[in-house]
Amino acid sequence: MKRRLATLLLIVAAGAILFAMQRNSPRYDELTGPIPVAGRMGQTVHTRLFDAKVEGVEFARQLAYERFGSQTVLTTSGVWAIVTAELQARSRSVNVGQAAWVGPQGLQYLLSDRLGLAPDQPPHALDPGLPRRVRFIFEIRPDQVGGATLWLSERFSPRLDSEAHIALDAVPRSADGALELRDVFEIDRAKEGRP
Repeated sequence: MKRRLATLLLIVAAGAILFAMQRNSPRYDELTGPIPVAGRMGQTVHTRLFDAKVEGVEFARQLAYERFGSQTVLTTSGVWAIVTAELQARSRSVNVGQAAWVGPQGLQYLLSDRLGLAPDQPPHALDPGLPRRVRFIFEIRPDQVGGATLWLSERFSPRLDSEAHIALDAVPRSADGALELRDVFEIDRAKEGRP
C-alpha cells in the first residue's frame, strides 16, 4: 500500500512539474524571434547588418508631397509622426524595410501604407561606407507619443537576427509641455533640406 501511494505521489509530482514547465517555458517564436539592440535618440545603434541613429522626430496634422505634377495632401484623425534617421550598412548591402512605432502601452504602428508614391519611402537600400539620411512616417494616436520606441529591421519579425530598438525620448514640446505639431509637413521640401 505504501509503495502504491509513493508511486502515485511521484506521478502526481512529475505531472505538476511538467505542467509548470509547459506554462513557464518560452514559446518557439520567443526563442527564435528578433534579438533587440537598445539605444536612444542621438546614439548609433549597431545591429548585425546596419547602424542606425535617430536624428529627430516631428509631428504634423497633414502631409504634403508632389505626385505626378500635382500636390497631394494627406490628413489623419491622429497625428503624423516623422522620424529622421541616418542608416549605414555594415559589411554588405542591405535593405532596411521594416519599421514600427511602439507606443508606451505597447501598441505597434507600422509604416503608413498611404504613402506608396511619396518620395524616399522604404525599403531603404544601404551600402557599406555610404551613410544615408532617411525618413520613416507613421500615422499614430496622439496619446502614443511620449515613451515611444522605434523598431528597425531588415524584414518583418526577423528570426535570430538583431533588431534596433531606439527610445524616442526627445520629442519636440512647447514651453507649456504640449506637443509641437506642424499644420503641414512637406515631404519634398524636407528631402531637399528646407524647413
